[in-house]
Amino acid sequence: MAYSPKGIMDICDIVSRWHSGYTIKGMSDALGVDRKTVRRYVRAAEEVGISREKPLPGREELITLLRPLVPKTRRKMPARRLLEPHREEIIELVTRKVDPLKPKTAYEVICIRHEVAPSYSSFKRFVRENMPELAPPRRTTCRVEVEPGAEIQIDYAKMGRLRDEEAGRNRDVYVFIATLSNTRFKYLEFVNRQDERSFAASHVRMLEFFAGAPRCVIVDNLKSGVLKPDFYDPQLNPLYRDLAEHYGLFIDTARVRTPTDKGKTERVVPLARELFRKLKTLYPSLTLTEANRRALDWCRTENGLRVHGTTGEKPYEAFVEREQPALQPLPEIPFEMPTWKKVKVHPDHYIQFEKKPYSVQERHVGQTLWARGTEKLLKLYDTDFTLVKQHVRTGRYRHTDWSDFPENVQLMLSDNAVVNVLRRAAAIGPATEAFVREILEPHAMINLRKALGIVGKAEKYGHEQLEAAASRAIAAGTVRYRDFLKLLDADPAQQELIPISPETAAFVRPPDYFIHSNPTSQ
Repeated sequence: MAYSPKGIMDICDIVSRWHSGYTIKGMSDALGVDRKTVRRYVRAAEEVGISREKPLPGREELITLLRPLVPKTRRKMPARRLLEPHREEIIELVTRKVDPLKPKTAYEVICIRHEVAPSYSSFKRFVRENMPELAPPRRTTCRVEVEPGAEIQIDYAKMGRLRDEEAGRNRDVYVFIATLSNTRFKYLEFVNRQDERSFAASHVRMLEFFAGAPRCVIVDNLKSGVLKPDFYDPQLNPLYRDLAEHYGLFIDTARVRTPTDKGKTERVVPLARELFRKLKTLYPSLTLTEANRRALDWCRTENGLRVHGTTGEKPYEAFVEREQPALQPLPEIPFEMPTWKKVKVHPDHYIQFEKKPYSVQERHVGQTLWARGTEKLLKLYDTDFTLVKQHVRTGRYRHTDWSDFPENVQLMLSDNAVVNVLRRAAAIGPATEAFVREILEPHAMINLRKALGIVGKAEKYGHEQLEAAASRAIAAGTVRYRDFLKLLDADPAQQELIPISPETAAFVRPPDYFIHSNPTSQ
């Protein structure tokens, strides 16, 4: 029987049997160990003070006494002999200041330069054991388990391409993955787009599939969900924030480039990709709708009824029994998918939303606002998402609120502009009102500017002087604006008749003097 080195527990067993009275041959037959090996360990036990005449030490003490007897074997390491002469060169290639190489590239350089061929695994082991300063730090993680209904993890991944018969071309296909953290029950949905509306719609269908909503969602930092990643204060996409408020979800964003923050759903990406390829292989004419139907069947049956390696449970059964009752109930009112868009307030006080103009207050001219449009309402928010304006959406093209404009524009353009100017004229006096009516009579809107100019002079000249000028304009039969200004600026005292001398009066003729009639023609 060949020599076979033994571990500490095998040696303890040999010594225990010898101490209890076993013969060398009996132990050799019972344990399948060569008699010379048995004698060697018995002799070594006697040398450390173990005797049949004395009580056998306890297990811990016995192991301590016998541990030096364990053979110290070391496997052959041919790769070490190949790499040891190049230790300094490897360090220099990786740590040099100019054009340093990564360890894998340094391995390739060493193999080519010196015509050696150790495996890359052997190279990594050599670096870890002999050059710890070059070895990457060993990564560790902590698995965090949560209560049922507490958390769900979301991820997106590209799957490949699929024929879209409606579009008549192949299109990229992505998968929306949701994994409930407690039971690992999953939801998969294949989509053609990753925009904000597709992202929100996938959430709605996911929550309907689970028939409830978890309290927290761990999401990646894609633009459809997070506009500006930040460890402490991430800026969520407005549509995604609306969805979270509607369903009572708390959105917790993963750290940038840290897949371990949502490891439970990251691990599903290879499974989803393999499922997609399997379905394409089995069903050459596969459509996106058919792929999604089969993906949900896979979640409930094939994957849902397979024992999970970590939890030791079947995800679907655990979901039905424990997690689904712990989810928040869905709102009775379905989520209305709004459209969010950044809009610029133009100098004419309007923004453009879905090819229609909507008015905004003068103080926001030149600013960029957030517009949130639903079927019936358009709401405008500033950059801090404070509501600044809302319009009821109708079928007409232009949506105007005259209170958004300066007072002079309001008077000029509002539907009550003519009534307002007549009201202001009446407040000045009856003559002014009559004069303004005479101006507006031919065409109110064309002459509205002239009427506004006349009543506006009350601030400079006062009501009394304006009334006198209006009376004289009516008497003179003029409605011209400049004639009215002349009458307004003229001094009434200077308009009285100046006395004339008798000599001058001799030359005064009555009006009929200048009328020449032919007596014969009468």
